Amino acid sequence: MRITVITILILCVCTPSIIFGQNKNRISLQSGLFHAFFDGTPIVNSEPINQSKRIQTRAILSNVFHGVLNDSRGISYQRVLNKKSALSIEYMFFNAGYLNHLPLNYNGKPILYVRQLKTVNVTYSRKLNLSSKLDFTFGIGGNYRWGLESILIANNWAGWGYEATFNGYYRHDFGANGRVGIEYNPKTWLTFYSNINFLGTIYLGAKDVDGNNAHSYYKQKYAINNMPCRYDLSWQFGVGFNFGR
Repeated sequence: MRITVITILILCVCTPSIIFGQNKNRISLQSGLFHAFFDGTPIVNSEPINQSKRIQTRAILSNVFHGVLNDSRGISYQRVLNKKSALSIEYMFFNAGYLNHLPLNYNGKPILYVRQLKTVNVTYSRKLNLSSKLDFTFGIGGNYRWGLESILIANNWAGWGYEATFNGYYRHDFGANGRVGIEYNPKTWLTFYSNINFLGTIYLGAKDVDGNNAHSYYKQKYAINNMPCRYDLSWQFGVGFNFGR
C-alpha cells in the first residue's frame, strides 16, 4: 500500500514531464510471482494459508491467493543511459510461510518455516529492438539482501498437544544477479515487462540471536549445506511509467 501511494505521488509531480519529456526515467511497480530457492521449499503452496497461521507468521502482506503463491513485490527506478542501455535500482520484499503441512512427531532435519527477505538491487541492462514496441533485455548487477528466516527444529506431543521448537537467523548478504526479459511499450509513457532473474549470494552474513554463523551451524550440526540458501530464481512481472529528461 505504501509503495502504491508513493508511486502515485511521484507520477502526479512528474505529469508535465510524462507528457512533454523524452522519457528517460521509469518508475515501476513489479512482482515476482514465482521464486525457486533450491532448498526444498515449495514454489507454490498446495492450498491457501489459513488466517490463524498467517497471524502466527506476523505476515506484513497477504500473498497472492492467500498464500498459494509465494510472491514478492516492490518498486524500481530506471534511468536510460543511451538508446541501448540503462541503469536501474529496485527494492523487493518477499514474505512467505510454508505452513500447511507441519509434520507431527517430527525430529528430522530442520525445515524452513517462514521466510521474510528484503532486497536492494542495482542492475546495468542492455536491450535489443525486436519491433517498434517490443524489446529483448538482458543485464547484470549486484544486490544486498537482509531479513529473517524461521526454522522448525521439532514438533512433538507434549501431553496436551503438539509443541513445536523453532530456531532462526537474520540474513545480511551480498551477491550478484543476472536477468533476461521482454519489454512491451504500447505507449511512449507506458511499459509492460517480464524477466527471469537469477540471484546468487557471494557473501553469507546470516547469524542467529547468539551470533553464530548460520551456515556453519546447520552444516556442522545437521549436515545441511543449503541453509541459508545461496540462490533465488524468480519470474518477475511489472508495469512502468516513463517520464522526464
